[in-house]
Amino acid sequence: MHRGVVLLFAVAAGTAVATIYFAQPLLVTMGADLGIAASTVGGIVTLTQLGYGLGLFLLVPLGDLLDRRRLVVGLLALLAIAELVAATAANGVVLLAGMVAIGVLAVVTQLLVAFAASLAAPAERGRVVGLVTTGVVLGILLARTVSGTLADIAGWRAVYVVSAGVTVLIAVVLYRVLPARSPPERV
Repeated sequence: MHRGVVLLFAVAAGTAVATIYFAQPLLVTMGADLGIAASTVGGIVTLTQLGYGLGLFLLVPLGDLLDRRRLVVGLLALLAIAELVAATAANGVVLLAGMVAIGVLAVVTQLLVAFAASLAAPAERGRVVGLVTTGVVLGILLARTVSGTLADIAGWRAVYVVSAGVTVLIAVVLYRVLPARSPPERV
């Protein structure tokens, strides 16, 4: 597999997983803006993580049943919409709904790792999975820093608007680069 495609997988997986961690440094600001009590604002993170668990249960198995390119691109498009819902939330209920949806759809990260592994030749599969997983870890580690910095510059809503734009860009590039049908699994 070409290095550029592996890097694309790593960036896509890292940016997708970052979406479930963006809110952590923004909770106080989000709560104050939307009138969510300080005692319950932590529920944003909890519900996002519960959504992620639900997505693992409901969506990840679809990677073995459906065309992976279409599934990945579709989930990324829906993730961008969920981010825009969170960014434009006028109240806590809408924000929580958007955050749960972000959690559910961020499982596209797991599909990207499996997709990259299926495209790699057996001799390079370990290296490819390792590089894509590095993107996942960097996404987790950098999410809070990026969201905090961007929120300081442009407000918490900008974090989700910018992320939605990046998510759409990645979805378009993946659609153009990835094969239309996943090749048969190489064992």
